[in-house]
Amino acid sequence: MIRRSLLAVAVLAALGGIGAEAAPASARADSANVTIGGAVAAPRTYSMSSLAALPQTTFSARRRVRGELRTYTDEGVPLEGLVDNAEPVLPDAKNALLRVTVTVGNKRGRRVTFALGELDPGFGDHPAYLALQQNGRALVAPRLIVPGDASAARTVSRVSRITVGVHNPTPTTPPEAGSLMLQDRGVTQVLSASQLASLPARTLEVTFEAGTSGQQHTEIGPTLDAVLRAARIHVDFNTWVAAVGSDGYVAIVTPAEAWVGERPLLISLNEDGQTLTQPRLVVDGDIKGGRYVSGVDDLVIGSF
Repeated sequence: MIRRSLLAVAVLAALGGIGAEAAPASARADSANVTIGGAVAAPRTYSMSSLAALPQTTFSARRRVRGELRTYTDEGVPLEGLVDNAEPVLPDAKNALLRVTVTVGNKRGRRVTFALGELDPGFGDHPAYLALQQNGRALVAPRLIVPGDASAARTVSRVSRITVGVHNPTPTTPPEAGSLMLQDRGVTQVLSASQLASLPARTLEVTFEAGTSGQQHTEIGPTLDAVLRAARIHVDFNTWVAAVGSDGYVAIVTPAEAWVGERPLLISLNEDGQTLTQPRLVVDGDIKGGRYVSGVDDLVIGSF
């Protein structure tokens, strides 16, 4: 779990150079540095050798190379652990780590953003790694890999920067019960309860831990993607969405979790046969229910 410091896209682009970056260990270039910064108390820069000195994790990942699906055995450092070491500056709020975004980029301008809640082993438990070795051969620069994804769309080669964001939106009052306020990078619009109800609905049977017990619910409503499309909001692999409850509770997800992480994201309008007064964010696949946000008044959309 993360330490708290109180307030003090395309797949082709992702796969560029796969199979060509491996190099003997002696060829590692410490000029391939990775800087982690943003809303953190302990920013730092890692060289390849300092990354290699950290505890390593071995994992398998499948990648399509020139039309052929191959399985690689990789070794690297968990992204969540690097963020933990940087000590994000968090507010004094319940499950404050769920307000954190992690953007991984390279010098070519490619960027992918994660919700820390997806990576955290206590919540989403869907890890990402900075791989340093592939099939026993050292890479010349770190490569971001998400082994649990259905594709390599979130792979970033030659990672050079990790930027941590902490987001603290506050709830607004929707104009009518059941409606949603969508704040898209300075532009606010409203989807009414009837507009939400008119969107194609999906039914999910979800289970998650809540406190010392488990919960199971039937949730019905449009997907987050459908809601964003209805509002004509453009999203990509660098987009994050904060769900803000009427009580001020905040949790962040990314559309990419549903696209390639195979984690359905639902804006539930009905739970266990009962119509909800306000929509609920549902994150199917999370271990704990921290990113299940009840009484959602606002969806705040952003990118790095």
